[in-house]
Amino acid sequence: MIRVVLDTNVIVSAYLTRNSKAEKILSLAGMGVIDIFLSGHILVELERTLLSPKLTRIHRDTARQIRHSIELLKRFVTITPGVIEVDAVKDDPDDNKILACAIEAHADFIISGDHHLTDLRRYKDIPIVNPDTFLKHMENQA
Repeated sequence: MIRVVLDTNVIVSAYLTRNSKAEKILSLAGMGVIDIFLSGHILVELERTLLSPKLTRIHRDTARQIRHSIELLKRFVTITPGVIEVDAVKDDPDDNKILACAIEAHADFIISGDHHLTDLRRYKDIPIVNPDTFLKHMENQA
């Protein structure tokens, strides 16, 4: 099974946009095609991002609804320990938690829409791709 780490922006995209490429990636996990790995640090960032005033104006969900959605997400992902620290992304140090999670997960892919990560292209032999590239890869494997 393919092991992936999703950047927070991919999960947020899936939350905000139905039938998006990001949501298709989440559905692959639901079908048992891929394993998604996240860390507690990523989940904290996800909650903080979804609760931000900017996004709450868009999705209009309550804090309770958001926390419930995150609890549902946790049911079909694997949570890594979050003990490894990485210092590879200098321009956006928050992105280092994604790389650290990928190392702990022994991930096959990091999926992100953030140029700070995608510009790296790889980290420790783990390809960093956007959702579109990942879905094309999956189609080619079928």
